[in-house]
Amino acid sequence: MRKNTCLKISFAAILFLGTIFCGDLKAQEVNPKFPLIPYPTALTAGKGNFVITANTKIISVNDRFQNEAEQLNALMEQYLGKPLKTGSGSSARNISLRYDDAIKTPEGYQLNITQNALILVAREPAGMFRAVETIRQLLPAEEKPQNQLKKLEVPAVIIADHPAFAWRGMHLDVSRHFFSVDYLKKFIDLLALYKFNKFHLHLTDDQGWRIEIKKYPKLTEEGAWRTFNNQDSVMIAKSKDNPDFALDPKHLIQRNGKTLYGGFYTQEEMKGVVAYALVRHIDIIPEIDMPGHMMAAITSYPFLSCTGGSKFGKLFTTPICPSNESTYEFAQNVFTEIMQIFPSEYIHIGGDEVDRTSWEQSESAKAFMTKNGLKTSGELQSYFINRMEKFFNSKGRKIIGWDEILEDGISPTAMVTYWRSWVPNAPVKAAKNGNLVVMSPGNPLYFDNEPDQNSVYNVYHFNPIPKGLTDKEAK
Repeated sequence: MRKNTCLKISFAAILFLGTIFCGDLKAQEVNPKFPLIPYPTALTAGKGNFVITANTKIISVNDRFQNEAEQLNALMEQYLGKPLKTGSGSSARNISLRYDDAIKTPEGYQLNITQNALILVAREPAGMFRAVETIRQLLPAEEKPQNQLKKLEVPAVIIADHPAFAWRGMHLDVSRHFFSVDYLKKFIDLLALYKFNKFHLHLTDDQGWRIEIKKYPKLTEEGAWRTFNNQDSVMIAKSKDNPDFALDPKHLIQRNGKTLYGGFYTQEEMKGVVAYALVRHIDIIPEIDMPGHMMAAITSYPFLSCTGGSKFGKLFTTPICPSNESTYEFAQNVFTEIMQIFPSEYIHIGGDEVDRTSWEQSESAKAFMTKNGLKTSGELQSYFINRMEKFFNSKGRKIIGWDEILEDGISPTAMVTYWRSWVPNAPVKAAKNGNLVVMSPGNPLYFDNEPDQNSVYNVYHFNPIPKGLTDKEAK
C-alpha cells in the first residue's frame, strides 16, 4: 500500500468505476486570466470586475445555504477586516446565493459575475460550497494582508461547473509520520480549495496507532510511541539542509530514559476534525489497517497474533490471527468505536501487504481452515475481509480495502482502492466483479516519490478510466 518512505502523503482517489460518473474528461481551452484548479467545465470571460466594499451585502433567501453564506462571509472578513452585512435586497451591487433545482448534480454550481452583481447558484449546499471555493481562487492569493483592503475586485466571468467524478480524494498517512490536529485542519482547507470531497486518513500501521480506542487503552499508551526508526533517521538527516523535515518537538517524549516519537488523537479531538471537514463538505474515510500492518497493535496486545507477538519477515510484519475469535472481538470493538467517531458511509480496512507465513505455520489456523473449507492462506484472508464486511454492513456501513483484497475473492459490494501500478488488470477485474474502484496508482499519484519536471503535468492530466471496460462498467 505505502512502502517505507520519508514523505507520507499519497494521492488517494480520483473516481468510482460505478454508476455515479457525472461528467466527462475533455481537453479544454484555458483562459490564463482565470488560473482555476480544477479548471471549470465551462467558462466565459466577461468585461471588467465586480467590486466588493464594506457596503456590499450577502443575500441568501434560502436557509439551506446558511453554512455556505457564513463560509463566504468569513472569506470576506479575511480580506476586508470585518464581515459583510447580510439580509434581503436587490442583487445589484451585492453578492447573492440562489437555489436552482435545474442544476443536475449535487456538487454542480454556476457563477454569474458582472460589474453589477456577483451571483452564486446551486441546488445543494455542497455545490454552493464549491462555488464559494471558486470565488476564493479568483481573489488575491494573500488572504490576510498586513493592511486590510478597502475593496476587493473579482473578475467578471460566467462559470458552469460540475465534477467529472463523484469521489475526489487525498490520502494522508499519520502513522509513519504524526501530524497535529491543526495540521489536519490546514490540510482539509487545502482539500476544500481544490474541491476534493474525500479525505482518506490512514490512522494505524506498524509504526504507530494514532486514534484513541477506549476499550483498548494500550493501543495509544504504548502503540502510539516508538524509538527512532530508519524513517525518522532519514528525516533527521534531511532536516539539517531542509527544516521542513524536522521532527516536531511537540511529538517527542521521554520515557524510561529514552526519547520516543509519536502521538495520537483523542476521540473528542477527532470528532472536532470530522466536524471541521463536514462543514467543508469533505468526508473523512478512516483506515484501520488489518490484518497486516498491525505491529503497533500486536505489541500492545500480543494475543492478537497466531504466535503471541509480531516481527518483520522478509518484507512485512506478522499479522493478526484470523482463526481466533478473540481477533474478531477485538476488530469489531475497535471498529464500533471508530464508527462512533466517523459518520462516513465507507470504512477502510486496509487488507494490503499481508505476510501469511504465521498462519501457514499455525496448527490452530490450519484447523480453522479445514473446518471452514479454506484451501489456502489467501482464502483465509478473504474469509477475514468478508466476515468483517458483514459486520460493517450490519452497522449500516460499507467496507473499502486496498486492491489485494481482490486476490482470493470479495463480494461485489466491497469497494477497492487500486494502488499497485504493477498489477494493471486489478481495476478491470474489480469493475467486472461489480466493485466500485478508487483509482490511486502509485505512478503518478504517490507524492512520496521524488518529483521531476513532468510530475505536476502527469498528476493533473491523469485519466483514471482504465482500458478494457465496457461503457457500462466504466460509468
